[in-house]
This record gives sequence, structure tokens and C-alpha cells, in this order.
Amino acid sequence: MALDGRVVVVTGASRGVGAVLAQAFAEQNARLGLLARNGEALTELAESLPCEAVAVPCDVSDEAAVDAGFKQIAAVFGAVDSVVVNAGIAPASHRAHKLDAETWRQVLDVNLTGAFLTARAAHEHLAASGRGRLVLTSSIMAAQPRRGLAAYVASKAGIEGLARALAADWAVDRICVNAVAPGFFDTGLGTAFLESGRLSEQIRARTAFGRFGAADELAATISFLAGDAASYVTGQVIPVNGGYGLT
Repeated sequence: MALDGRVVVVTGASRGVGAVLAQAFAEQNARLGLLARNGEALTELAESLPCEAVAVPCDVSDEAAVDAGFKQIAAVFGAVDSVVVNAGIAPASHRAHKLDAETWRQVLDVNLTGAFLTARAAHEHLAASGRGRLVLTSSIMAAQPRRGLAAYVASKAGIEGLARALAADWAVDRICVNAVAPGFFDTGLGTAFLESGRLSEQIRARTAFGRFGAADELAATISFLAGDAASYVTGQVIPVNGGYGLT
């Protein structure tokens, strides 16, 4: 089990991919710190998991709340070994010239600034671990954008740059920092594409495997990056997309 005995923090854990990740990590005998805005759903998830889990309601764009959340989790478990930055939003699409500044700022605040605040709050704990792992969630759209998603695409491209910058900064602390770039999955933000007949057909046609991914397939890659086996992998962006763009 890749995460056996590790204390793993997951942001955006209350639903979708985040909840699937929490379940997968619990089955690998991890101890979990779960962060998300929806405290009720988060607590319900924590109570359902077959492992020790601490639920901390938290908006990742709130600097003080993120710092307090990590302190609370570290106080319970005594350490934080791995952090998976999964929290993100994708509001209704508008072509860039029709995108209002408030929506732009909201997406960047949650997706990119929230990732930075999470990483910064995690640093002291990951450094103290001696085997720290930080995994950031990008998107296939950072490299292959779809129309109408300028803010989301920009935030995810920023995530990839942030992953490389943190990997360079934190190598001296023996912290491995990587990102995953998921394609289209049947959970979370991907459901909007899955449930649209026209878009679903387009995506399947461009994906070598001809299907959407299952969240547990993404969890397997993240588990590797968050565990001991990835001790010589850092500064990388790992696509998990079923061959999207090959056909």
C-alpha cells in the first residue's frame, strides 16, 4: 500500500474526485486530514472512512483558514507527510472578451492562489517529515484548452509552473513536488462534459481509449506520487488522460 502509515492532507475533499481520493487513500491505510468548504459533507465523509480522519472546514483562498487547518491536522497526528492539492472551481464558460474581472479573480484565487497558500502552509510539516510529498492538480486544458475557459486554463497553467518552481525551491528540504494533469473523468468537474451528448462524443473521439476516465484511475497515479515510491520524481507534470489528443 503506497500510503501505508502516511498522514495525507487532501483539499477539496468533500465531493467528486476529492472524496474518491480520500476513500482510496483510506484503503491504503493512510491517516487523513480533509479540507473543504462544505463542513457537513466533509464530516460525513470523514466518519464513513475506514481510517483515522480529521475534517477541517476551510476555504483554501483564505490564508488564515489554511494555516489554521494545517496546524489542527498536525496537532492531531503529529505530522503531515503528503498533501494533495485538489480544490478547484470552474464557473460557467464565457469567451475571454465576455469574462468579467470578478469571475477571473475568483477562479485564480481558488485554483492558483489557494494552491500556493496550501503549499506554503504545508511546507514546514513536509520538511519535518523527511519524506514530504506535494501533489498539485492541473488539467489537460492547461496544454489543450477548450473555448470559453480562459480563467480556468490560466489557473491550471499556473499550477504547472508553480509545481516546477516549488520543486526547485524545496528539493533541499527533500520534498518531492509534482502535478497531475487529468483528462476527462466521470466524476467532479468532468461530469458537465460527460452529461453533454455533443461534448461527450467529441471528447471520446479525441481520446485514444474512447472513454472517460474513472476517478480511481486518477487516484492510482496520485497515490504513487504521494508515496515513498516517488522519491526520485520531482518537478514533473504527469498526464492522466487516456491518450487524449492522440486521435
